[in-house]
Amino acid sequence: MSAYNNNSNNNNRLRHQTGPGAGYRGTLPGGLPGSGGSFQNQYEDENDPNAKDSRLRNKISMLKEVSISIGDEIRDQNTFLTTMGDDMEGMGTRLAKTMKNFYEMWTRQGCGPFFYLTLFALGVFVFLYFYLKVR
Repeated sequence: MSAYNNNSNNNNRLRHQTGPGAGYRGTLPGGLPGSGGSFQNQYEDENDPNAKDSRLRNKISMLKEVSISIGDEIRDQNTFLTTMGDDMEGMGTRLAKTMKNFYEMWTRQGCGPFFYLTLFALGVFVFLYFYLKVR
């Protein structure tokens, strides 16, 4: 004969047996040996509304902490991107100034520097050709 306990959260749950040789047999669902009464207490704790509320509060507080840390990280990344954009703008200005100075130098000196640069590049290619051919 079985005795059932009617909890508000769990209907008709087997709590214990009566009669000769009765008692909690300590088996998990499927007939595997369990840990005796602690297995039963585990299910009772899972059905406790206060325990569920506290677990839910803990999970909500963890989510709140994670969302706050994500917000902090986003603010830090936005600050970094803003400073990086300012730095890139400054580099663009300096590069434009350098190119302007290079163009002015080029127009003053004619095509002399370009001719020397071309001869140098041609000499490097000839050297590499013979070096790789001999090797």
